[in-house]
Amino acid sequence: MAIGVTPTVIENVVGTRQGKPSFDVLEKVCANANVSAEWLMSGRGEMLANKEIPPTAKKQPIITDERLVTQGVTPDLITELLNRITEQAAEIGRLNEQIRQLQHRLEKDALDAPISGTADAG
Repeated sequence: MAIGVTPTVIENVVGTRQGKPSFDVLEKVCANANVSAEWLMSGRGEMLANKEIPPTAKKQPIITDERLVTQGVTPDLITELLNRITEQAAEIGRLNEQIRQLQHRLEKDALDAPISGTADAG
């Protein structure tokens, strides 16, 4: 298999379920498609893990197992999967930034909060 996952896993991500890929799937995509994990997960940095792709990698077909083709896993489907992963990575990056900003605002609000009253010892 091209990325080392079953056709069912790919179908669960790009098919009607529209599931989110697991870390293992993302890791395999990165390792087999020369995609930077940082870019895939956060949208930051360079998309390619290695800018120089070895000549042997350029000659290899995307699908090496005929069973994938007969089960409907085509280069177009893999491209669609990568596009969805890219979109999800960008969304994760946006959400992480929102979380960071909200945490910063929460910390600032906590520091700016007035201290309510003093103890009456008398």
